Amino acid sequence: MATGWRFQDEVLAESDRLCADCLEWAVSIGMIMFYFTGTGNSLFAARKIAESTCAKLISIPQAIREQKTYTDDCIGFIYPQYANGLPKMVRSFILNNSFEADYVFAVDLYAGIHINALGEIAGIIPINYGAYLKTPFNFIHMFNSPKNPKAVLAKTEKRIEEIIVDIKNRKTNVIRPRKAVGNATKHFGEARNKVLTDLCTKCGICVNTCPASNIEIGEVLHFRNKCEICYACVNLCPEHAIYSNNVSLKRRQYRNPYVSIDDIAEANNNGGTINGGTINGV
Repeated sequence: MATGWRFQDEVLAESDRLCADCLEWAVSIGMIMFYFTGTGNSLFAARKIAESTCAKLISIPQAIREQKTYTDDCIGFIYPQYANGLPKMVRSFILNNSFEADYVFAVDLYAGIHINALGEIAGIIPINYGAYLKTPFNFIHMFNSPKNPKAVLAKTEKRIEEIIVDIKNRKTNVIRPRKAVGNATKHFGEARNKVLTDLCTKCGICVNTCPASNIEIGEVLHFRNKCEICYACVNLCPEHAIYSNNVSLKRRQYRNPYVSIDDIAEANNNGGTINGGTINGV
């Protein structure tokens, strides 16, 4: 019993230390981070950074409903790269709002490769610091998701720790801007490739987690023409009833194991603001 209490005390002490570090840094630095998530990876990373910086997290699918000027000492963007560039909603959000900060950073999540993927965001807003973050693969239209995503995420967390240090130290690097509109904006949109099987129970998970409000439930499930190709609907359906090609039905669905379906639904449909949030296990 004594050993158990000693361990609990150590955990609490570590938690207090992290909280103190966060508050000490946040006393002089205000910080906002905007994130876009489909299957939880970006939310996972955003929360981890917020835990160490006391940053205010704002979901882009929520914030895109209005246009305003955001002002703070530090502003960041965290998003998955699509077709080696920005999700079209992230691009639209940045173009339609104003951002005033001494330090602006971007964290680009990728699973395979990146070829100056940060260049698209640097082409529409000045970026002081950009970082790439490898996360588990979720685009099961092309490849299978990993058997052990926690092993991949262990490496992701180590990289996040490095990024946190860079942000706190106001590290800068040169991101070569790309002026061309990204492939996701040019080519994504119509969900023609989404197919529904008769396993669908109309549970509503796909509707509640879709960041683009692109799915409606009626007599049948209806996909509109605002698809972000985030694959939340394909990956999060408990019946695996939504697919894009026959082989994807045989592949493992993916959701970040430290982020719940409710977390994703809340981020994409209900409020979407978290202050210094913690990771919710499932």
